[in-house]
Amino acid sequence: MQKKGFVFRPATLADSQSIASLHTLSWRDAYRGILPDAYLDGPIAGERAKHWQARLASAGADRRHVLVAEREGNLAAFVCVLLDEEQQWGACLDNLHVFPRLKGYGLGRHLFFRAAEWVRSQEPGWPMHLWVFEANEGARGFYEALGGEVVEHCLKQTAAGIEIASIRYVWRDLVSLLEDGVPWQGRAEK
Repeated sequence: MQKKGFVFRPATLADSQSIASLHTLSWRDAYRGILPDAYLDGPIAGERAKHWQARLASAGADRRHVLVAEREGNLAAFVCVLLDEEQQWGACLDNLHVFPRLKGYGLGRHLFFRAAEWVRSQEPGWPMHLWVFEANEGARGFYEALGGEVVEHCLKQTAAGIEIASIRYVWRDLVSLLEDGVPWQGRAEK
């Protein structure tokens, strides 16, 4: 599928390195001052590469959805949603990352709605949830603008080996969310 010059498709194992690279870049951009610099400037790249190689190679692909957005053959963004992580809260939006210079064009919003559509198709009636670092004001504003309801605050263990104050957001009614949402809004493209 194409939209505004982007091609959206399910990720494959061959995408693991480019997804890991964008994931690393996104964390370095968004989490500077939240996660330790030594982690962001050091082992994160190797950890993300191992993580995505293992995730995309593992069994259970029918219980996860990793969708990539490409422009001119280059990865621009991706979303990952998991059905079997904390099922009492529904599906877990585990990752949503947009190449930093492409933020504000509606790409993240579009991927969010595509993830919600997939959850609704796989598990009708399920809600969707995610965790956000409390200090990540940009992400919090994004998810609150999409109607996310804060349902929990706690300290979460991170890949960097430290605990960070985090917030769980939930969308309880994906049908209404999808009916009310405008999947592609943002700045005019350059």
